[in-house]
Amino acid sequence: MKRSVLSVFLLVMVVMLSGCATAYRSMSGNALASMPQSESLDRSRMLIWSAWLSLEVSSVSNAVSSVTNIAKQSGGYVESQSDSGDERAHVTLRVPVDSLKPAMASLESIGKVTSRRVSSEDVTEQYVDIDARLKTMVALRDRLRALLDKAQDVKDIMAIEKELGRVQADIDSMQARLKALKGKVDLASIDLSINRKRILGPLGYVLKGAWWTVEKLFVIQE
Repeated sequence: MKRSVLSVFLLVMVVMLSGCATAYRSMSGNALASMPQSESLDRSRMLIWSAWLSLEVSSVSNAVSSVTNIAKQSGGYVESQSDSGDERAHVTLRVPVDSLKPAMASLESIGKVTSRRVSSEDVTEQYVDIDARLKTMVALRDRLRALLDKAQDVKDIMAIEKELGRVQADIDSMQARLKALKGKVDLASIDLSINRKRILGPLGYVLKGAWWTVEKLFVIQE
């Protein structure tokens, strides 16, 4: 019985590990073949959208309040926030990906835009890879449980239980990674820098005018 259980156990491990590699190759290939070339939102791809926006405003505190309202109206939330009084603030928002464009437009209306960037990261292959390996590990766990029910020798039971614990840990880790990826795909992030607009005094305008004169006289622009 001992040799029989161990033989079956080893056979299951070999078959499942080879199946894992096969599943990875086939599913990854299908996913890559179906990827469109357009960078627009496409439900057949797993895209993580991120945006960075820098604003100049007359009142930082009022701007932060407006940002919080925009996040709520967009169906999102403020993930983090820091400030230096009414001089500057940094706010990170998470909003549904479909609300990214209107949310950006609303944020840009708060003040003067000094910089703006939007990008996406394609994690389709990574998601498919993890999902394929997760399914394989779940099937392996089920087979190990079936072996455990049939095992009688203490050493066999301990060996199978140890392997079950390792497999379950891998399953939990993969499920957490898939959940994290899905969350990042569903909710776009917006990093917002808010700075108080500087208002020049009389001397400041004089210096600015003097620099403009020097630039026109001595600097040749193409």
